[in-house]
Formats: sequence, C-alpha cells, structure tokens
Amino acid sequence: MNPAQNIGVRPDLEGVSAKFCLAVSKLFLKNGPLKRFGFRKDEITRFDSMDNYVADRVEQIADYQELFCPFVSFRDKTVIELGCNKGYLINSFWQQEKFDAIGADLDPDALMVARENYGSYINFIQTTPEKIPLPDESVDVVYTIDTVEHLSRPKEIFTECHRVLRTGGTFLIHFGAWLTPYGSHLEDIIPIPWANTVFSMNTLLDVAAHLYDSPDYDVACYFVDEDTGKRKPNPFLDKAKWDEFLNHITIRKFRKIIRELPFEIVHLENIGFGGKSFKAGRYLGKLSQVPITEEFFTKATFAVLKKSISG
Repeated sequence: MNPAQNIGVRPDLEGVSAKFCLAVSKLFLKNGPLKRFGFRKDEITRFDSMDNYVADRVEQIADYQELFCPFVSFRDKTVIELGCNKGYLINSFWQQEKFDAIGADLDPDALMVARENYGSYINFIQTTPEKIPLPDESVDVVYTIDTVEHLSRPKEIFTECHRVLRTGGTFLIHFGAWLTPYGSHLEDIIPIPWANTVFSMNTLLDVAAHLYDSPDYDVACYFVDEDTGKRKPNPFLDKAKWDEFLNHITIRKFRKIIRELPFEIVHLENIGFGGKSFKAGRYLGKLSQVPITEEFFTKATFAVLKKSISG
C-alpha cells in the first residue's frame, strides 16, 4: 500500500525490535519515569510552539558568534547562510552587526516566509541540491548551521560555496553528525539517546508513526497546521522523504569530503557536551576528542575553511 494512503492511520507494530523500542520510548515520554532525561519536560519547551522553537534557536546566536569571531567578522561583508530556512538566524546575526545578507535554501515555502518577515533588508535565494544561483567570487563569507546532515549532495554544494567565495573568503560549518545522541532527528517523539545506533531508521520511523497518533505523544509544534491548529497527517509514514531529509553523514565522512576540496582547512574541532542539563555531560564530552568515541560523544562538529590564493 502506498504510504500516502495510510495517512492518519495508526500502524500496528510488528517485530521484537520495534516493540522494544516503543516500550523504551514510553519511559521517556509524558509521564514516563525517565522523562527528565528526554527532551519533554514539565516546563515549556521549544517543541510546544513555533515561537518557542525560533526563540530557542535564536538564543544560541551568542554561541555561534563566539565560535565564528576568532576567524572572521561579518561586518560590512557579503555573507550567505546556506540552509537559512525561514531566515531567523541570519536576521539575528544581522541585528548584531550589519552586513550584506543573503539567505539560501531549497524550500520555497520557508523562503516565502523569510521574505515576508525580513525581505526588506535580506536577499533570499532558492538553491538546488548542487547549485547556488550567485556569480563566481561574489561573497566574502558562507556559513551553515545544522544543515550539513540534510544535504543530499554535500560535496557538490561545498564546491559551489568555494566557487561563489572571493579569494581569501571563509566558509564556516557547524553541524551534528549521524551517530551523535539525537542524529536521527526524532528526539521530540523518540527521546532515547543514541536510538539510531541501536535500532534501524526503518524501525524508528515505524515506532514514531505508531506513537504519533497515540495519547502518549504531545505533538511537536512543526507538526501542527498553523491555519487549523490540528496535527498534520502522520509525517513518519513517508520513509522515502526521511531518506531525503537525512544523509547519515559521519564525522569521518565529513573530514574526507572537505579534504578532497580545494579549501584550506583553517580549523576543525569536535564540540563535546556542555553539561548544562546533566553534569555528567561535561565528562562524556571529553570522549568527543578521542578518535574511537568521537562519533558518539560529539555535540557538534565545527570547521573553518578558507579559499586560498592557490585554491
């Protein structure tokens, strides 16, 4: 049966793996005994409304600036955000220091919202998976935040970033790799850390689809229709779409890609857990610096690439 025909139908789970995943997930959800270790807490969270979600993302701007500032300033430069979505991050950077801002994304609906909100001072353009519609050597800085794991053709679009950068230009990359604790991007419905290292993505989507229409799941804000206030059709039934959404890139694969490109690698680091929510995180974060464990205990990978004269 076509997944589209199953929309709104809560599927039955089959198999020991799926049933075990469901049982563990319920321990973290709603009134489960392990809910304090998940992403759903009693207080308001970023998943409860789009306003909260955007506010949570924007609050992290200071952290990104702290990472970026030792390598480049945006002020008075031409800067493009690759994967800008609805434009709230590039707008926040622009509010801190003025620059010629360009937001780029694949999603025409997100770009429409971005233009409505910030189009008077930020230029928004639609990319393809492989191309950025800008002239050669037309920008000073390209940055991308939490987008690399969604790129279907990362090497090709990175090559495009090199093309549009001026000589001496900087490419800033920040992302979470596949094997990190919530690399499956299902933390609001399956808040089991490292679930994707224990269960297949197919199993996780089966469980998520099952939970979505159950009383155990308080629907996340991005699954609510803004016009009707009702939850959207079950988003976990279309597995092909999720295959497009996540490329399963690892830190090792990312390193391989950037080393094959004509950029100069100025800086490359794994950022460990900060321990803000759980003190043990500070100690687990040290494992992000160990080659064998870095894939699992890294919060984010940060790279600074430069287009050199020889490049």
